[in-house]
Amino acid sequence: MSAGSAATTTDSLLIEARKNLAPDRRTAVFDVTGELQGKQLVLKGEIQSAELKKQLFRFLDDKGYAIVDSLIVLPHPSLGKATMGVVSVSVANIRTRPGHGSEMGTQALLGTPVRLLKVEHGDWFLVQTPDEYLGWSDDHIVRMTQEEYEAWRAKPKVIVTAEIAFVRTNLDSSSDVVSDVVLGGLLGVIRDVGSAFEVVFPDGRTGLLNKSAAEPFTPWLARAEDTPERIVATAKRFFGVQYLWGGTSAKGLDCSGFTKTVYYMNGVVLPRDASQQAHVGTPVELTEDFSGVRPGDLLFFGGKPTDQRPARVTHVAISLGGKRFIHASSYVQVNSLDPSDADYSEGRARSFLGVRRIIGADVRTGVRRLSQLPAYRPRD
Repeated sequence: MSAGSAATTTDSLLIEARKNLAPDRRTAVFDVTGELQGKQLVLKGEIQSAELKKQLFRFLDDKGYAIVDSLIVLPHPSLGKATMGVVSVSVANIRTRPGHGSEMGTQALLGTPVRLLKVEHGDWFLVQTPDEYLGWSDDHIVRMTQEEYEAWRAKPKVIVTAEIAFVRTNLDSSSDVVSDVVLGGLLGVIRDVGSAFEVVFPDGRTGLLNKSAAEPFTPWLARAEDTPERIVATAKRFFGVQYLWGGTSAKGLDCSGFTKTVYYMNGVVLPRDASQQAHVGTPVELTEDFSGVRPGDLLFFGGKPTDQRPARVTHVAISLGGKRFIHASSYVQVNSLDPSDADYSEGRARSFLGVRRIIGADVRTGVRRLSQLPAYRPRD
């Protein structure tokens, strides 16, 4: 076999392996290259985990190749034992590549635990959020060993229930601000001081947060429920919030960041992007009058399917029932697919693709509950 044909064979083999084992680059690292030397395949690069590496080796073994292993399994050994992190600012920006000029892929709220996979340029970490999304951040994420993280996770928490609030140095509303906080953020609790909680950030800063802006997390989580009424009520709390590409907070939201945050505040973890959300839950059968579409269902929009390519999902909204929906587009607003409605959007009508139901769905359809994720489940 010539060097050129060997390289082509190797490339095709690894493309097939990625397609089968790690098809979504947004949620799995599979930066693997190979050099074919007879029936031996020399593998180099980085891979998400020991389990994914094991799956790759099984795949290649079934193809009849012997492996020479030079792969680096993440987390990268250079990180040592401090491979966990907890966000210690109100909202951490997570970008598609290291560097402030790179596109923002998503955000993580205060108190969000992340896996640290590797570091570049000294202070840019490749992180993975609890919804498995990957990206780079140099924001204030406190590094921890597994033991330190478990100690943090064991602390009683409060969840921020106001859209935006402030942790201050004392109960006086004119006192110094320690930090802003946003809806959904998590803080450790030191003690109850009457009208406020004394809270602690992952980096050790402390301050007071008014009780009108937060609730103890464990009872909040026990009550969290994704009913149509709750989903719609939560969605309407964001009316007028500006559109921000990659945004997932009350400071700014993109379309899927909006749907994800609304469901998160009702105890449900959705995948990050609209094209990922379009594959969870259950499909809703449509009639001309949309009578089967319920409040809280997700509406999807994008490029229509053709003979050459499948549908391409680029936008998502939350149903208000029938043909009306609320979504982040320029800002959070209501539109309709009904031409007789004052809020009719011709552009959205042209790009409408379908509806999926999240409420009532379970993990078998890709819908996960906060209470099911170790990152959020309170320790006994």
